[in-house]
Amino acid sequence: MNRLQKISGFVLKRRNLLEKDVIVTVFTKENGKMTLMVKGVRKITSKRAAHIQTGNLIRAQIRESKEMYYLQSSELISGFLSLRTEKYIDHIYLFLSIIDGLMPEAQEDEEVFERIQQFFIQLSKKTDHQNVLKINIQKLLEILGYVDRNLSLSELILTAENHMEKRLPRHVL
Repeated sequence: MNRLQKISGFVLKRRNLLEKDVIVTVFTKENGKMTLMVKGVRKITSKRAAHIQTGNLIRAQIRESKEMYYLQSSELISGFLSLRTEKYIDHIYLFLSIIDGLMPEAQEDEEVFERIQQFFIQLSKKTDHQNVLKINIQKLLEILGYVDRNLSLSELILTAENHMEKRLPRHVL
């Protein structure tokens, strides 16, 4: 069954496959976390390659076929270029890694989507980026039911690691 669908979401991660294909994990407003196959995107002529970078907000058309989703076309809504600096990039990857690790596939959660948007908005206002990270991880873990009181950033990361059963990068602390 081929089913077309339009989505908008944040790219959480991408993984290169053999040849010219990529697997992309996107957190969408419509379906929650989704894994998409992107065929031929590593070709030098691919127009979609820039769209599927980690941290980008994209609008896309996807096709479901044989229990797999394929990205058909995409449009970049925002690449958050002002945040692609050494100062912010580790914070972005850490936050998105926590979302990727804690959220199950295909579980719609508009609150988490809104939290990701707020994270990028707050980070782009050039405020204290360490505090922005702490506040947003705190609120994310509260939304997901993992914490019910204020914790330090290192305690929040430890809590996320325990539930993900995976170690996160600590050099942002």
